[in-house]
Amino acid sequence: MHHLIPVKKGRLISLPALGFGTYQMGGQLQRNPDNDDARDIAGIRAAIAAGLCHLDTAEVYAGGHCEELVAQGIADVPRDSVVLTSKVYPNHLRHDDVLAACRNSLRRLRVDYLDLYLIHGPNPGIPLAETMGALDELVQRGQVRAVGVSNFDVPLLKEAQRHSRSGVATNQIHYSLVARAYEDNGTLDYCRDQGILVTAYRPIGKHGELSRPGQQLLDDIAGRYGKTPAQVAVNWVLQKENVIALVKTSDPAHLAENLGALGWQLSEEDRASLDRDFPRGTTINVPGVT
Repeated sequence: MHHLIPVKKGRLISLPALGFGTYQMGGQLQRNPDNDDARDIAGIRAAIAAGLCHLDTAEVYAGGHCEELVAQGIADVPRDSVVLTSKVYPNHLRHDDVLAACRNSLRRLRVDYLDLYLIHGPNPGIPLAETMGALDELVQRGQVRAVGVSNFDVPLLKEAQRHSRSGVATNQIHYSLVARAYEDNGTLDYCRDQGILVTAYRPIGKHGELSRPGQQLLDDIAGRYGKTPAQVAVNWVLQKENVIALVKTSDPAHLAENLGALGWQLSEEDRASLDRDFPRGTTINVPGVT
């Protein structure tokens, strides 16, 4: 069944409010020889069939094997029916390394362009000007449609914008009810003011994070709407202006639950109550483990 997934519009790109993340498919940061690849490929196909057409991956996921799984997951759909995001790892941010990393990602994904290509995380040892220049070249070559960053705060975003002709289309950050550091440090406001879409990863948190002290509040709200706490948590993120989210699962039941975060709205009062009363975590994630 197709869910109509609303689109959010940034200054440089429009993206579906809900996308599909692929971290841990095929392994974590190295390929896992015991991974059930067939299950992951089926999970990607199921997500696309359900209407989740924005797929997010990275060269570092499963040592590149994750991108190969995505290639198999999208093999039977027209290229322009999916939005593909991949990310260049922080140790590949020198000019030539960026170009090589992109070439390798395209090869593994078996496509000739990426809709979005992101810096996976900051590397203070490599000038951002050099990296942004390489990303501009990829845009000029048509290998990348738009560029973005991940795990960047305001000073880094400003520097990236200063050195980029293509502009920064998105900032992918760890943002959820339990991870609000980027709200507290002004990153969310800055991105909204600049029209840089915020892509929230791990909008539900890791397993069990929502069942901390704020559980009662979340349970009460979920009960009133006939939703699960996870659905309320994702809906809360999606109702933030200028914010989209990525969910990931190879489990059909979890996929259905994730999609159930769409198509309804929390009241102003319940949103405010979660903003104010849910215990504020402050995680800033380690680049690469997203």
